Amino acid sequence: MWHDRNQTSALRLIAVFFAVFCLLIPCTQALGQSGRKQKRTESQPPVQGVNQPDARVAPEPDAAPEKPKEAEPAVLVASDMGDFNMPSYLVDIARQGCVVEMREAHLSDVREAKNQNRVDAIKTAKDDGIYVVLLELRIDEFGSSSSGRYQFDLRYTIFEAKTGKIINTGAGYPAQTQARIPTPSTGYGYEQRQVELMGRDAGRKVVKVMRERPGRTPVT
Repeated sequence: MWHDRNQTSALRLIAVFFAVFCLLIPCTQALGQSGRKQKRTESQPPVQGVNQPDARVAPEPDAAPEKPKEAEPAVLVASDMGDFNMPSYLVDIARQGCVVEMREAHLSDVREAKNQNRVDAIKTAKDDGIYVVLLELRIDEFGSSSSGRYQFDLRYTIFEAKTGKIINTGAGYPAQTQARIPTPSTGYGYEQRQVELMGRDAGRKVVKVMRERPGRTPVT
């Protein structure tokens, strides 16, 4: 009798241990799986038609660099010797008036020279690679008055840089309203004022031609 009770107790104890063991098996598997590294999910391609800033990989194109502005060409304003019976300082006044007008128009490099001729102008344009404006001042015999005042004719010719070709010709005329300005007391007379205004008018026309060359901004 006592032996049967002990046997029954042992069987019950074994059953309890077996039940506890069965309960511990799932917990052990769960702990093992939690220690493993989880696989990273593969990135899916972006959905078409949906704005996804984070999915962009192509860099934004850089802005195109600005083109450098074309530099203004150097211009030489040259004058000839003038008529033999005309004071040489009148030629200088006409040339200086042209140069002042061109510099006031903000041409970057305006030079001047005297006692030049067409051969000199063409050679300078070719050798130095600059534009040359040749001024030729003459006495207008038909326009001169009986009072002894001379009338003048100022012609200009523009020679192209490097080639020496003629690209423009013209004449400078004084504005009649400005020519009637009273003569200053310093002795700067009517004739000087006349050729100065003619030189300035020629300078304005030269500036217009230079800035209307191909590739330049037209003058308004």
